[in-house]
Amino acid sequence: MLEFNFWTILFSIINILVLFLFLKKFLFGRINAILEQRANVVQSEINKAKEESQKAEKIRCDYENSMSNAKDEAKKIIQDAQKTANAQSAAITQQAQAEANRIVESTRKELQLERERSVASAQNEIVSLAMEAAEKVLGREMADDDNRAIIDAFLAEEEQA
Repeated sequence: MLEFNFWTILFSIINILVLFLFLKKFLFGRINAILEQRANVVQSEINKAKEESQKAEKIRCDYENSMSNAKDEAKKIIQDAQKTANAQSAAITQQAQAEANRIVESTRKELQLERERSVASAQNEIVSLAMEAAEKVLGREMADDDNRAIIDAFLAEEEQA
């Protein structure tokens, strides 16, 4: 059977207490210091990670703001370019219309002058033919100034009628 000896138990308890105090003094202090140091390192890493996350969030917000500003500026540039293009288009159209009107008016004037020349030329031909016909009918030569005055008066009456 098992025998319990009081002194053996007492010495065992004292040995355990001395060993515990010895380990507490020399070993547990160092282990606790190492654990505390590791906890501090972990906490500092967590803090750094939070700071980096905040920096990244700030950079993302700045990026989104700059992209939004860039989009707004691009829209403004496009609108300005469209306004400029429309203004230039209107100016070119107006200039082309003015040029076309000038050409039409110039052509109209030229046609009027040509018509007047043709009418004058035709009148001269008619006068000449009429004088030749009158000379042949009368059988003699007539005074040019008298004949021209008579024929011009006749032609003027015909134009008015």
